[in-house]
Amino acid sequence: MPWISSKHNMGFAFNRSTWSNIRKCAQHFCFYDDYNWDWSLHYVSQQCLQKKLHAMIVKGPRVFHIGECGVHHKKKNCESNQVIAKVQQVLRIARKSKQLFPRSLSLTAASLVKKTKLRKGNGGWGDRRDHQLCMNMTKSINES
Repeated sequence: MPWISSKHNMGFAFNRSTWSNIRKCAQHFCFYDDYNWDWSLHYVSQQCLQKKLHAMIVKGPRVFHIGECGVHHKKKNCESNQVIAKVQQVLRIARKSKQLFPRSLSLTAASLVKKTKLRKGNGGWGDRRDHQLCMNMTKSINES
């Protein structure tokens, strides 16, 4: 399915050719005024890449979000112990039922999701030093 930053922003990987294509869009990524890397990547996918990013999503993830407090989550109890215990339980069940390393996989194409509207960035990424550091990280060793 099409990659959507708010849904597919944890624990993902891409191959060298995808990274190469993203690097070519460094200006779009590094100068998009949003402090969230995933929205910047979404912007790159929508505005710069010839082929938009797509995601293959597993039913049972191996990456879990355990932070309960921060900008988007306002809770009185910020201890991660309960969430960690829940994750450990999920992993125990998956291990016992042999779901972590299945012998075969089946691939199902997802139904088309509605197009996510490209929006103005959330801000917080306007400092020229951040832009320059970001651009420097996209250079290859030979370019330095």
